[in-house]
Amino acid sequence: MTSTLRLWGLFSAILILPCLSQAEAIIHHQLHVKLAAGDGRILVRDTISLPPQQTPFNFSLNAGLSPAAVDPGVRIDLADEMPSSPELKVYRVTLPQGRSQFTLKYQGNLSTAAAIPGNPQGNQAYLSADGVYLDGNSHWYPQFGNELLTFSLDVQIPPSWRSISQGIKRPLLIDGHSDVQWDEDHPQQEIYLLAAAYHEYQRSVDGISAVVLLRSADQALADQYLAAIAKYVVMYKRLLGPYPYRKFAVVENTWESGYGMPSFTLLGPRVMRFPFILHTSLPHEILHNWWGNGVYVDYSQGNWSEGLTAYLADHLLREQQGQGVSYRRNALLRYTNYVSAGNDFPLKDFQGRHNEATQAVGYDKALMVFHMLRMQMGDKDFLTALRNFYHEQRFHLASWDDLRQAFEAVVGHSLRSDFDQWLNRRGAPALQLHAARAQPKGDHYQLSVDISQDQAGPAYHLHVPVAVQLAGRRQAWQTVVEMTQKQQTVQLTVPSRPWRLAVDPHFDVFRRLDPGELPPSLSEAMGADSLLVVLPSAAPSSLREAYAQFAQAWSADGVGIEIRWDKDLSQLPADHAVWLLGWENRFLPKMAADLQPQMSLSATGATVDKQSLTRTEQAVVLTARHGGASGTVLMWLGCDNPAAFPGLARKLPHYGSYSYLAFSGNAPTNMLKGQWQVVNSPLYMQVTQSDHALAPAGSIVLPPRAALIAADAPTAAHGK
Repeated sequence: MTSTLRLWGLFSAILILPCLSQAEAIIHHQLHVKLAAGDGRILVRDTISLPPQQTPFNFSLNAGLSPAAVDPGVRIDLADEMPSSPELKVYRVTLPQGRSQFTLKYQGNLSTAAAIPGNPQGNQAYLSADGVYLDGNSHWYPQFGNELLTFSLDVQIPPSWRSISQGIKRPLLIDGHSDVQWDEDHPQQEIYLLAAAYHEYQRSVDGISAVVLLRSADQALADQYLAAIAKYVVMYKRLLGPYPYRKFAVVENTWESGYGMPSFTLLGPRVMRFPFILHTSLPHEILHNWWGNGVYVDYSQGNWSEGLTAYLADHLLREQQGQGVSYRRNALLRYTNYVSAGNDFPLKDFQGRHNEATQAVGYDKALMVFHMLRMQMGDKDFLTALRNFYHEQRFHLASWDDLRQAFEAVVGHSLRSDFDQWLNRRGAPALQLHAARAQPKGDHYQLSVDISQDQAGPAYHLHVPVAVQLAGRRQAWQTVVEMTQKQQTVQLTVPSRPWRLAVDPHFDVFRRLDPGELPPSLSEAMGADSLLVVLPSAAPSSLREAYAQFAQAWSADGVGIEIRWDKDLSQLPADHAVWLLGWENRFLPKMAADLQPQMSLSATGATVDKQSLTRTEQAVVLTARHGGASGTVLMWLGCDNPAAFPGLARKLPHYGSYSYLAFSGNAPTNMLKGQWQVVNSPLYMQVTQSDHALAPAGSIVLPPRAALIAADAPTAAHGK
């Protein structure tokens, strides 16, 4: 689950206020709103305070709303300018000389032809008896371009309802109605307004309000979220600096979502009840209040926020559990499997996630860039640079260049060439280890290591970790080598006889992985440029139909997917990925042979990770390699329950990093998942000894690495 930050600057009409710098162009809205949500109507009075400027000027507003000026001498006319979408109209405002404030009144039903992603109602603005959702994309308030704004918003809603927006809430009593005013004096990019019959739970957390708004009363669930908010707000405050808002709220949505807004998150009813969300998506959304909703993204130079948030939330939380290596390996796995020459693009061009390839570049490549910076700078300097960046850029638009300058100010030298190769260049380096030779040199050993970069194009400037297992030492000796050439021999002096060597064993370098480094996985098959799906002709008719529909669904979403029946094939191709379907598939013995000795597979069941699986009780998904350790992936799905196929089609993309899976029931429910062990990585090698000494059996023992911040680090006290 990742957040949806509003890309308002990309989709709004180009209506820039003349001659205003970012620091000057702060517009203030004083909004009085009445929601007649049952009728889908909104009534608004908006007093707008502008920076000093020349007039006339333009603003855009939802086409379902008709604005009228309240002040004498203020003219509102339809502008000649074409709106950016049919749901908008553009108006020209002419103010009397010397005026910079005016008041509008408008009401109506919002035009909502454009869809909110994931909203089954298909609306961009949602007003009904069930609740209200309004954001900047719906243009429910006047917008003057890409301006930053502050606002005061009082809302009249039904007595049993509660509202939520940015800022801090103040109770009001107007004409006998119990209303609420939201005040936000920090510059914002847009104004949100949500309302419904929420049940509200609140707790004070280190000077801010933790809030949970649920659609049905659930004290236990609210307490879980309040405790998690307290934990992560305080953790990130210690890590990066003060939390930028006066509240953080978890709001239950009417449709399934995972949106991150300034000072709150909007989670779907099913999503927020998954127990893992508390310690995965929630900290990610909380952290977005520093990155993206605290320091804003200058999209003209690319979106740095998602990668930095993924690194300091998703990656950091796994690192705290001792799983940082596997997280980075899976990030590189996703890039390797989903990004090809045909869909790759420079990181500076990333705006938002649309599919697996854009996520692999914008999230996984970006987080690895931040990880490499951290490895080069050290934890203290890395965090100092981020804290300085946050302090200097809070509530401003910031770019990759601003980040680079923040890191340069700490390290004391230019990082332009490093940033350039990761931001402006497509692709990734690909490392190969060719030879490792050692000979005695006094009381030490001279170790020569041949490494290459095998990607197309020039060499990258890399800092490559190397680990060497030495005689008489339990843990490996480690160093970092600087690599600037595509073919390079590295000379190392080690204190005792070297037995084995590993290049980048912790997956600290962003690079395209060799297939031999990784276990086969679902994402390798699902991200392949060409995929052959082989159906089981001997299966019962009901299963043949279910398998065929399953394959057609995948084919509709994929490129280069071919579907064949097993009876029409004499052998499986070795040059692209293959997906076998069915316990009756005639190529099942081939799958079973490629899986040995890691597990056993027959036409009636399988034994995986010491667990027995039967075809009558479980749906099983397995991956293997055909054609050797570096061969293409072979994937197999066996399921005798047609009712489980829709759920499998929906769920399997979320298990891309795994080598094997098992599900039970119609839903179906995952009951087993894991990755095969890698035993022959091409970046691990025995060291050739000049005196012909034989290395004893064993592996490289890597010392543990501390997390950026410990999971049990002390936090400030909080009360209810």
